Amino acid sequence: MIVDDLHFLNMRTRDGVEVANQLKWLANEYNATFLFAGVALRARGLVGEGHTGQEAAMAQTFRRWTVLGLSPFTLTHKRAREEWDRLLFGIEQALVLTDARPGMLVDLSRYLFARTTGNIGSLMDLIRRGASRAIRTGREVIDRELLDGIRIDEGAETERRELEAKLEQQLRNQRARRRRKTDESEAAAA
Repeated sequence: MIVDDLHFLNMRTRDGVEVANQLKWLANEYNATFLFAGVALRARGLVGEGHTGQEAAMAQTFRRWTVLGLSPFTLTHKRAREEWDRLLFGIEQALVLTDARPGMLVDLSRYLFARTTGNIGSLMDLIRRGASRAIRTGREVIDRELLDGIRIDEGAETERRELEAKLEQQLRNQRARRRRKTDESEAAAA
């Protein structure tokens, strides 16, 4: 059983405690795996120790759970970039567009990261809207030109320009390092 958006559960209300107790009951009664997903559950007081009243009831519930954290996507190192590209490749495989080509999304990797700030919700929204527009217009392919005409959530749009500039600077720095290494190798060989 998957329960998403657990961060909306307010443990300071009677209803929140009742929902948590119901989840505990379900987990006790059914031989099933439960996956609870949410944002910043520890910071919201949903995962932790309690000693009195409602806190004690929640401590008992959440002592039954194993918390696995997920770090945000980033492009700061090779492994992270490969992980982002694998995600894009997986999404690409699920797209059904007549003129889609292998690498269609992966080739837009840095652009898609900058557009969405690496947020999965923003990314999926952009891809869904892009695919829909590609089909409606008869283009049947997702490319930068098509995606540039699509607005997504305000958080991603606000951070986009700053992140694009940062990623472009990182790319320039990488190229400069490669040039220096090449120049040093050529000078050593001479």
